[in-house]
Amino acid sequence: MTAKTDLPPVPPALADVALIDGPTCAAAGGISISTWHELVRVKDAPQPVMRAVRCTRWRLADVRAWLIARAAQATADDEVIRRATKASAKAKALRATAQAGA
Repeated sequence: MTAKTDLPPVPPALADVALIDGPTCAAAGGISISTWHELVRVKDAPQPVMRAVRCTRWRLADVRAWLIARAAQATADDEVIRRATKASAKAKALRATAQAGA
């Protein structure tokens, strides 16, 4: 009997049409399943394409595109944080200079 972990990867031709479940989406994003469902509810994550009783699925291609966009946003946020930290340090130095001169 073959273990589930011994399954071959999804062929590239099927990757664009493959449907995955919520726990797999959450694991791919490194978030909890409840956070995943909250992001879907507020439309910050891809919307499911198939809904049936206890069977909700997302397109793998949609989730992959969302993860790429999320990573790009995180990089942009890092740049904002870096610039804000630099500006804060400069302001602190200016205050220290002004206090020393007073």
